[in-house]
Amino acid sequence: MKVLITDFDLFAKVGGGQTFYRSLIRKNPDIDFYYLIDKEERATKRPDNAHGVPFQEKYFLADLNNFFDVNPPKWVYRSFVRASNIAASVAGMEFDLVDSPDYEQWAIFLRPALDYHRVKFAKIALSLHGKISTTLKLDWFNKGKENIPLELEEWKQYATVDLRYGISKSYIDEWQSLSPFSAHYYHPLHFFALPQPLEAIASGDRPDLNFIGRTERRKGPDIFIDIAWWLDKDLYNEANIIGPHSFNDTGTISSESYLRSMLGDRQSPVKFLPPKPQQELMGLFARKTVTFVPSRYDTLNLVALESLFSGCPTVIGGGAGVCRLLKEDFPDVPFVEIDLENIYSCLAAIEHILRDYAGYRRQLVDCVKNSAAIADSPVLADIYQQNSQYEQEIRDELQNWYAQLMGYWVSTQENVSFLQPLKAQLKPTLKQIKNNLKSTAGQLKGRVLQPLGDDRNAQLVKAPNLLKKYKETFNATEQTAKDLAEKIQMGWRLGSGYESEFQGVRGKLATNYRIDRVRLWRELARIEELRSNTLVSATYKLRAMRALGADQFGDLPFVLRTLTEYGFPKEMAAISALYGQPSEREERCHSLIEQARLDNLTNPAGDEYEIWDDRRGDGPYRATIIVSLYNAAAKLPLFLKTLQHQTLIKRGEAEVVLVDSGSPGNEYEVFKDLAPTLGYPLLYARSPQRETIQSAWNRGIKLAKSPYLAFLGVDETILPDCLEILAGELDQDPELDWAIGHSLVTNVDMQGGWVSDIMPYDRTGYEQDLVYLETCYLSWVGALYRKSIHERFGYYDQSFRGAGDTEFKNRVMPFIKSKVVDKMLGLFWNYPDERTTQSPATEIEDMRAWYLHRTLAGVKYAFQRRSPEEVENLLYHCLGYRKSYCKHTSTDFDHAYNLALYLEKVNPHAEALQYAPGIKALLGTYRSLDWLPKLSKFSPLNSMLTARKLTKQWQQEHQQHWPKDRLFAPHYSIFNDNRHEQHSFLWFTDITASKK
Repeated sequence: MKVLITDFDLFAKVGGGQTFYRSLIRKNPDIDFYYLIDKEERATKRPDNAHGVPFQEKYFLADLNNFFDVNPPKWVYRSFVRASNIAASVAGMEFDLVDSPDYEQWAIFLRPALDYHRVKFAKIALSLHGKISTTLKLDWFNKGKENIPLELEEWKQYATVDLRYGISKSYIDEWQSLSPFSAHYYHPLHFFALPQPLEAIASGDRPDLNFIGRTERRKGPDIFIDIAWWLDKDLYNEANIIGPHSFNDTGTISSESYLRSMLGDRQSPVKFLPPKPQQELMGLFARKTVTFVPSRYDTLNLVALESLFSGCPTVIGGGAGVCRLLKEDFPDVPFVEIDLENIYSCLAAIEHILRDYAGYRRQLVDCVKNSAAIADSPVLADIYQQNSQYEQEIRDELQNWYAQLMGYWVSTQENVSFLQPLKAQLKPTLKQIKNNLKSTAGQLKGRVLQPLGDDRNAQLVKAPNLLKKYKETFNATEQTAKDLAEKIQMGWRLGSGYESEFQGVRGKLATNYRIDRVRLWRELARIEELRSNTLVSATYKLRAMRALGADQFGDLPFVLRTLTEYGFPKEMAAISALYGQPSEREERCHSLIEQARLDNLTNPAGDEYEIWDDRRGDGPYRATIIVSLYNAAAKLPLFLKTLQHQTLIKRGEAEVVLVDSGSPGNEYEVFKDLAPTLGYPLLYARSPQRETIQSAWNRGIKLAKSPYLAFLGVDETILPDCLEILAGELDQDPELDWAIGHSLVTNVDMQGGWVSDIMPYDRTGYEQDLVYLETCYLSWVGALYRKSIHERFGYYDQSFRGAGDTEFKNRVMPFIKSKVVDKMLGLFWNYPDERTTQSPATEIEDMRAWYLHRTLAGVKYAFQRRSPEEVENLLYHCLGYRKSYCKHTSTDFDHAYNLALYLEKVNPHAEALQYAPGIKALLGTYRSLDWLPKLSKFSPLNSMLTARKLTKQWQQEHQQHWPKDRLFAPHYSIFNDNRHEQHSFLWFTDITASKK
């Protein structure tokens, strides 16, 4: 039997498909196999039944540049060219069968191409290795985007061939769900020889963890990094990623860059090692190692078989087809399967291996030796002789497409046949030149746009067009709801990067203005009021007041009336104090702050519960995790299962208190199903009616049986040793009230699977007073504090809906001591659904939770029991500090101004007061940039130039006298000030109904 394999350089390339075909050839010596040689050396050693056919290029994509028709579509041109060149390379030859891999799509045109080039054959078989469309969709660079043309090409290919075979039952089933045509199972043992197992050489070292494979996302290298991060570091020696990287289409970004960023965020020491040849891998499997192949999607995975049957403990992702093979054909051979919906569920099994590596390996080797699987499927020759099954309609369509393309190609080839050899010779060079030009163009574009990365430069370039853009926006019609929706979007583009991904460089230069913001905010407020979004309107008008430090436009009555209508009486009082009579501001603000302290000294939580399910013991416990539940049923299982890995929970030293705040979901049903399997102390309590998160937290405080408290949502979690580390810090220092580590914000899918990192909260260089500049420096995720804080200084204010945590910190910070542990301990899971705290209502609540404490009265409340030197220290920070979620230096001239006013009262001779004139001048300058009363074509540009000149002058003056021991020196770049970094984004309200 003569078989043509339509793949290239089988004995030179390193890849899963080529490895399969090499094994296929060696295991079937009675079949003569032919394949294409492109770059493989002719002298390459091959089996006697392997015959290389030189690849000839006669057809080129450029030949079809001027072909225009509805059909065939452009996305099949490449397959036409490749199939035609393959056929031209074997023109006039004869085969019994053609075997084509499905990781290429040229089989859609193989039949007509072979016929056209007079190649005799009986059938075309499709070898099933994996859908490339799925691989691309899962990879780092496509972010889950579909490739519909590629999916159609794969489907047509599957339908047009004569027969199909695969080495993975799972992948065959995947196709069976999409097509009526069956595929034949070719058992891996027909072509794969199982290695002989070896017990590890005796060693006192801890085991190494090795991920082996390409670092495509579907292979799960990120899962490996996460698991290694969660495992006890004392249980293993090294963690390594061994294998080649994947690249984007242009070859400019690799999977390595994603993974290195991930490792940096996790403070992880995982190493990258180059790919290893087969012999070296087998040597690794014989050492004290654990192999990881945590695949999300893999038709089989031969590395897993090689590792496992070498006697090496192996951890396999549930998306790998090899899991099914092992369960069905080797049920007694142990391996660890990763549940892709809860990757942390495998931690206990992996830790068991690491703690007793020698014992586990002996058991594995014994099981491998005693296993006896039979390849219960047809051999290759029998599969090749199966009857044809195909879709005639698809085959006819592809035949017609091929005839059209070939007819066009023939019509263009008159008198140019002499160019064909030259084209083939020049193609590699031309391709390299094209790629170099693309790369150069990209670099030049980057250099041109690099200065615009500085907002000062970008705003200067945009400034002359601001008046024109305003006129376009403000003059747009607003007669209908659709008009208003279009107009509000024009405003969004003007003041943000809304839809910037759809705009070129020129379009982006006409968006995201950051000067004269007050005008835009007030216009957005007017439009939102017309759209009946009065709370959003009030929010924008409040921003204008904050930016200018006063109610310059008489908007206060509208704002107060709106807040009354929406049930914000305490915010109304705070805003009235802030922007009412200036002479009364300090007294009224201080009175509100002090009254809030007195009002919350006792716990107002009720004792009535609709559901009470207490599965705790008598205690005592060291720590309590308090969780507020509302619409949390879908996320609750992963959250509760993840807490099982807490070291304090494992030892029975921590409890979990779940407070259902009148949720409409079925959280309790989920809890009842899970609780018996969790094995740790739990309390489920449901309030009689809907309550705020702060009410739930106060209930949890009352119900806690431990001295230390942690608070989490079901979209947050903590690393296994978090509670133990932080409880140890509190134990060691009786004066310490609150301990926290670093935390990481990640994007996850709806099942909680990692998608990408967003940002870390890096609290390096922590000082408690930094919380007055950036509230996230002290938080709850990855934190633990003393329950006695509440008994001494008060409880959460239950009137808040979303900003109560911020207000609580500002209220108790003058009385507590906190510290940061230099370790990543907290983890945020950003699910695709929106967080409830992201709303205009929360921005309004921040007026009394945050901005009230930034007034002169707030400064007095914070520092009246402290030394002037501490006030000076915070003032220095205002002129140069780093936010926990940023890497650049920020400023805060609004807060610096009030600190200077207070410092002048308590210590008029303080050295830091030398910066007060500059602070006052720059605050005025920044305010003037937010409101340009007399707008003309050049006034924005003039204002920007003036502001840049003044900031440079004051920066230089401040740097001359700056204390050398400060971590950050003054760096005044206008748009790095807090007024541009907090509550500066726009609210993208719902416009879907208006578009209809």
